[in-house]
Amino acid sequence: MASGFWVVSMTDRARAISAFITPFGLFEWNRMPFGLKNAPQIYQRLIDNALYGFLRIPTVADQNTLTDLFEEGHPEEAGEPSVLGRRSYIDDILVTAGSWDLLCDRVKALLEACDKWNISISVAKSFWGLKKVGYLGHRVSDEGWRPTRRI
Repeated sequence: MASGFWVVSMTDRARAISAFITPFGLFEWNRMPFGLKNAPQIYQRLIDNALYGFLRIPTVADQNTLTDLFEEGHPEEAGEPSVLGRRSYIDDILVTAGSWDLLCDRVKALLEACDKWNISISVAKSFWGLKKVGYLGHRVSDEGWRPTRRI
């Protein structure tokens, strides 16, 4: 992912709570910064909702009528599995498939979900179509998950 936490807009309340004062004046975050206690959980929820096909509530121009992104809390198609049979942890997403065609379909679904939710992907950090890949301290392949030797 690119610009991970910056995808999440701050609510008015969160903006006021996280404000800080400097000699140059009062500053408030418009987007979720790194370092907030609940930022990883909020971002993980955004990614999970995007990948599982939950509804995204459109932003309304009037600040008084903004709806929280997760207020609805129901998927577009109830009972559907993840859009790609994936695993994710914060900004690391692993997509696996038994065949090249299935992998292409799942990657396409991932890219469509990211586009819909306005989530950008860092091409420099991405690996596509590999038989073995490092993921969260493990080596993942068709043989299974194995811990990496280095820590």
